[in-house]
Amino acid sequence: MLARPKNLLINRIYGYEPDETFRKSRSAELDVIPESLENIIGNPAIRLVYIASPNEAHVPQAIMALRAGKAVLCEKPMGMSLEEAEKLIAVQEETKGFLQIGFELHYSNMYTQVKQWIDEGLIGTPVNIQCRYYCCEFHKKNSWRSLHSGSFLIGEKLSHYLDLQRWWFDQPAKSVYSVSAPKVVPYFNHRDNHQIITKYNDGGIATLNFIMYIAESFHDDPLQEMIAKQSDDGHFLQYHICGTRGAIETDVFRRRIRRWEFNDGAEQLESKIVETITFDPKEDLQWFHNTHGQNVRVAELVARGLPSEVPARDAYESMKICFAAEQSESEDRIIML
Repeated sequence: MLARPKNLLINRIYGYEPDETFRKSRSAELDVIPESLENIIGNPAIRLVYIASPNEAHVPQAIMALRAGKAVLCEKPMGMSLEEAEKLIAVQEETKGFLQIGFELHYSNMYTQVKQWIDEGLIGTPVNIQCRYYCCEFHKKNSWRSLHSGSFLIGEKLSHYLDLQRWWFDQPAKSVYSVSAPKVVPYFNHRDNHQIITKYNDGGIATLNFIMYIAESFHDDPLQEMIAKQSDDGHFLQYHICGTRGAIETDVFRRRIRRWEFNDGAEQLESKIVETITFDPKEDLQWFHNTHGQNVRVAELVARGLPSEVPARDAYESMKICFAAEQSESEDRIIML
């Protein structure tokens, strides 16, 4: 868990939204100062800009902020195309500015624990990473997300889980093959399922099996804890990371991480669960999607004049997998990287 640094002071937070009426109402709700984009970019006292705009605005706003000398924390996707992502990288390298893409799972306890176990050699060399992610439809009709075209879900949502696979393998991806079944959600302009297979340079394989409609539609029930309810109605978010000496399982809906150890038995390879970690529901966000921890850490890095911990070039490698998966589905072929 990342604590707020004692010597870090953020005394003003400004917020921009193009609709002035909505800007004022949301600013009051979030306790931030409503401001125009021009004034935010032109104010030298504002050192860090956090871009959480709709996807099309990510790169233009990030470039504008970088050229104005701001540090930038930008949500994914890192552009609407590989060419746009490359343009953003070029501006970051030209300005030598701080640019980090919002892969907050690098700060989430569940996934940093996996990285720690791998780096300690506890499962040997990772060779096979499987992710199963089933959820309900939650974008709703006529939202900008449901109306978005193309394989939008890969770049915005699934990029987190493809990025984790690449982070754990710690090597470049070699090829991507992705397929998608016919849509079930009729009002989506984009695909509602993806089966993405990535092969890595040393021969390791990662798969991501995603379906955005199978789980029971979520309706808040004040008498039931949310994760407990979803865990029994078809929601899954699990990883199985298999190595040459052991394996790791992460399970969001069971609030659990487990580690297996493999041994050469007299008659067969023997597998044994040797470590299990669980956590309290109050700590969910720190374990699943630690956006707050990421944001505080990035503010600290900027305040101290330190570089990004998830370099833009690193994020770009994950976005290459996302764009390759989209191209693979559109052209029905393996994409070599």
